[in-house]
Amino acid sequence: MSIRTKAESGVATITLADAETRNAITGVDMIDDLLDALDEAETDPEIAVAVIDAEGPAFSSGGNVKDMVAREGLFSGSTSEQVESYRNTIQQLTRFLASTDLVTIASVNGPAVGAGFDLVLGCDLRFGSRNARFAHTFIEMGIIPGDGGAWLLPRVVGWQRATELALTARFITAAEAESYGVLLEVVPEDKLEARVGEVARTISSKPRPAVILAKRLLRQARNMDLDGFLELSAALQAIAHTTPEHEAAVAGYVERLKNRD
Repeated sequence: MSIRTKAESGVATITLADAETRNAITGVDMIDDLLDALDEAETDPEIAVAVIDAEGPAFSSGGNVKDMVAREGLFSGSTSEQVESYRNTIQQLTRFLASTDLVTIASVNGPAVGAGFDLVLGCDLRFGSRNARFAHTFIEMGIIPGDGGAWLLPRVVGWQRATELALTARFITAAEAESYGVLLEVVPEDKLEARVGEVARTISSKPRPAVILAKRLLRQARNMDLDGFLELSAALQAIAHTTPEHEAAVAGYVERLKNRD
């Protein structure tokens, strides 16, 4: 297995664990393992949050250059076969992260390059240590982000900055990544796991139906006009009012007020 997984307190932690390739994610096994782990977490009624972290000095080196040279795996076959390969492998990962009801958190303690950077960008929340570095290096290799990274990057850093990062392929530091909105927080290396765990457990402790509906609402806010968005907000709110979790939360709040008196 190219990953390790564990589940605790409503949080699934998925660890990239392929030191030989510096956690390259373009290998079919890595993509399949990641998708299987994410799907298992999403279908588990006890899990609300998925944390993606990595072993070793790199978060992910992105594309496996050895496979590129050998024309193996994702990079094998004719042009039309490679198109289908992208659609059926790494683009499925991008689609999953864009549509899942899980709250996804990237915990980055090393370089995240190319498709590895895009894996980070696809997560809802992103934390890093000072060791984190990021680069959209596709153009350096004479290619473009076939995984959908050119859709993700400008939505995180803005169009002008995305153009600069994509066309220069330069690395940015953790501090720059925080200033650009790539990272929510930069945390000391020895406190990164604890900080990510704290945020993950806080989210997983909230009423799960409300977390799911809130995430769906935020996702649609990217694309909808205000009138349509308000209609959707009303509909999802009506659904939220019918859940047992809402009733329990209101009852608990009323009880706490009584105890204050």
